[in-house]
Amino acid sequence: MSRTLRVALLSALAACGRRDRPPPDRPSQPTLTVAPDPRAPASGRRVVAVGQIAQPWHIGTFSPASITLSDVAAGDAIVVLGVYWGDLEAGDPTAPTDDRGVLQLAVDHGPSTVGVGRKKPPVFAQLYVELDAAPGAHTIVPPYLGGPAGDGTLYVVQVRGLTERRVIGVGQSRVKGDALRGIAVTLAGAAQAGDLVLAVGGYDNTEPRDHVGWNPLAPGWHGLATQDDASNNVPSSLCYRIAEAGPQSMAWGWSDPKVNIVAAALAVLR
Repeated sequence: MSRTLRVALLSALAACGRRDRPPPDRPSQPTLTVAPDPRAPASGRRVVAVGQIAQPWHIGTFSPASITLSDVAAGDAIVVLGVYWGDLEAGDPTAPTDDRGVLQLAVDHGPSTVGVGRKKPPVFAQLYVELDAAPGAHTIVPPYLGGPAGDGTLYVVQVRGLTERRVIGVGQSRVKGDALRGIAVTLAGAAQAGDLVLAVGGYDNTEPRDHVGWNPLAPGWHGLATQDDASNNVPSSLCYRIAEAGPQSMAWGWSDPKVNIVAAALAVLR
């Protein structure tokens, strides 16, 4: 039985129990605790900590339930990204949350994608930011993905060294098709030398596959984390670069021959 048919059956069963009620409270425990990496660069706009958690297909929950940045310093920023399949109804919220701050929307395909009568398959990318996070620990809870058909990966990035504490610009892409071999996302605008660029991209397929087969990243880009499960999750890749002045774009490719939906988001921070 194909994923699409199995998803339809699971979603129909799950919907019977959740119509006319809000999404359930999302647990925050257990949590994955992430501390700044002592090997991170000591100057410039830089990534000092990264964490990822996933909700596999047909499981219905993230494990662990959240990510805790244990030591956010004054002036640090928090960037929360993900690529998901949302087993949701129209109007269901798709945003992650921070227990000690407010994550601001930069990119989120979710509201225009998930729900009955919306775009199928309901795969979406998102990127939220908290540009001047309060010092101390922050626990990030991923978005609610609905019933057992929901899956995806949450990435949390702690950024240090921003001088203007703002998002310079964003880019986004979402494409449906057959046998898609890659996805590209481009900044709407231009960056200055030294800006920090973060990008996440992912896909879903029509047949399970035991590996993704990611192509090498483009020169200048550095991988931070990946989701390589192409059988029970939405594969995705998180990466960054320190910008040279001018346009910014990132492209991912893979060997998976059955990709039918791709989604990506990018942001430039200064």
